[in-house]
Amino acid sequence: MTKKILAILSSIAVVTLFWYLVGEVFVLKDNGVPLEHKNSFSKLQCVSYAPFSKDQSPFDSKLAISEDLVREDLVLLAKYTDCIRTYSTVGLEMVPKIARENGLKMLMGAWVSSDKVLTQKEINALIKLANENQDIVKAVIVGNEVLLRGDVSETVLAGYIKQVKEALPNTEVTYADVWEFWVKHPKIREVTDFVTIHILPYWEDDPMNISQSIGHLADVRGEVEAILKDKNILIGETGWPSEGRMREDAVPSKINQAVFVREFVKLAEKEGWKYNIIEAFDQPWKRVSEGAVGGFWGLFDKNRVDKKVFDGDVSNFPNYKPLALGSIFLVLAFSFLLKSSTLSTKKIVIFSSINTLFAILFMLQIEQYSVTVRTSIELLWAVLVVITHLLIYYFLLYHIAYGKKPQIATLEKILNQKVLFYISFVFVLISSIALAYEGRYRNFEIYIFSISVISFLWLYRGKFEDIDFGKFGKASSLILLLTTITIFINETYLNTFSDVWILISLGFAYILYSGSKKIAYSELKNFALYIVLFFVFFTYLKSSYLANSDFAAECSVSVDSALCVIRESLAKFLHLGRLEIFAVIVAVVAFFANNRYLSVLSLFVSMGAVLLFNASLGSAAFVLSMFLVLKAFNNKSKLIKDN
Repeated sequence: MTKKILAILSSIAVVTLFWYLVGEVFVLKDNGVPLEHKNSFSKLQCVSYAPFSKDQSPFDSKLAISEDLVREDLVLLAKYTDCIRTYSTVGLEMVPKIARENGLKMLMGAWVSSDKVLTQKEINALIKLANENQDIVKAVIVGNEVLLRGDVSETVLAGYIKQVKEALPNTEVTYADVWEFWVKHPKIREVTDFVTIHILPYWEDDPMNISQSIGHLADVRGEVEAILKDKNILIGETGWPSEGRMREDAVPSKINQAVFVREFVKLAEKEGWKYNIIEAFDQPWKRVSEGAVGGFWGLFDKNRVDKKVFDGDVSNFPNYKPLALGSIFLVLAFSFLLKSSTLSTKKIVIFSSINTLFAILFMLQIEQYSVTVRTSIELLWAVLVVITHLLIYYFLLYHIAYGKKPQIATLEKILNQKVLFYISFVFVLISSIALAYEGRYRNFEIYIFSISVISFLWLYRGKFEDIDFGKFGKASSLILLLTTITIFINETYLNTFSDVWILISLGFAYILYSGSKKIAYSELKNFALYIVLFFVFFTYLKSSYLANSDFAAECSVSVDSALCVIRESLAKFLHLGRLEIFAVIVAVVAFFANNRYLSVLSLFVSMGAVLLFNASLGSAAFVLSMFLVLKAFNNKSKLIKDN
């Protein structure tokens, strides 16, 4: 008993030390000088401002901007900056008046989109507000990343800019976009008074890690200046996210955000650059379209709490104490399994080591879910994954403690029928497909799935030959292998989270392969043929029409052509996520109908969803469709043999 108590106390000590280190020791230490007393700068030059509360979105049909909220926000921002940049005018008519009350200047923006009517309303409001508030409007920005999105052509955009310049002869007019699009469209410079570029090292096609980011930004600014032969450049957006998924070796974190902003401002002041930091407050609504990372670029969080980006010590886990308590609770709860066990010292050490590791991994995943979960579907996913892994956690420790499977009948049945393994590997399969084909904004759930892959490799070791996962298991192992290759190509070896996910996927692929050796690859040839044909079809559709920038440019001019109308309708259908919903409906109908042709149709639709930017539910529909098609082929083969 003494050994068991010592093991439990050691586990508690280790988890406590771990959370203390990540929460209190591995932090960014400030030099102790408050912002207002720093010699390099007293305030930021300008900060992007969106007047939305934590529960609001510009896409809400009944959105009403609160004047009280705007006033509270600008009172706060006036302590840290002399200027705000806005992106829209319609509905924000009160902002200039409140900005003036707080001594703030404005970079006033009008939102330009493919909707001509709404765009003209924005421009009309911009002209009116800029004329009425010339004392505080430093410049107006006609459009934000319009060319990047492909909403309108260069010619149409230039027309909007000229319209504003003619109406505002005494106000500087510019356009804002990612720096590459100024290089690709130098003619826009001819109709603007100065250049406004966005340099976001995290979002670059070749992402920069935090140590390279400032140097990269300086190089890019110099390159744009040389190409456009213009020194009058405003860095219209730059910053770093405090949360979100890793891109190659670019890591979003609270510490990295503070490092970037502090180092950038020092360099900008030294070089005499004009700049605007994105952004004032975290914007949760952006997480829907940009993933978790989109909602965490603010200098203040969604509740207007200071994230200490400017000064002060910064921790990546300021909430480490409740996370530590959660880990300690798990250690104690699962340590009750030791009570009636008779274990050697070696087995006690193994039990306690795994219990400690899993308790830390489990709470790390809970913390990640607190950041990444955005919708009710994602919440349901997280709950199911957590419950599944609590059971897996229990099974492995019970197996170590007693050398056998749990004696609770229902749980024993679950393990014997491999249901828990099937559930966890299906979770991994769905995630891998989504990460491979629509992974830009998705996080890698490496902490919790490390628990399942470790557990099943342990539980099934030496027994793989006795497991029969059938054709579905064989096909799933191949899909996992293909998706891991795709993920590796997309993320490169630099992404540590991706590397760990690949190991998890390969671990499950190994178990599935080992448990389906009786199935010959030739038995999957019909299924493989469908996969190849559907893949080629949807890849061609995407590359030739939906993601073809030249075709998109043509459609911005010839909007009434039949192909362009079809493209626009399909694009809206996909943007609203309708294809993935349709894929789920077809898959469910095919499941209950038990019809081979419906199953193939379901596979076709779900592959379309996966490859055409609807992978959230599309990947789940694909896995179900894959199971149905393989089952249908298997039944057909049996029927032929019987005859």
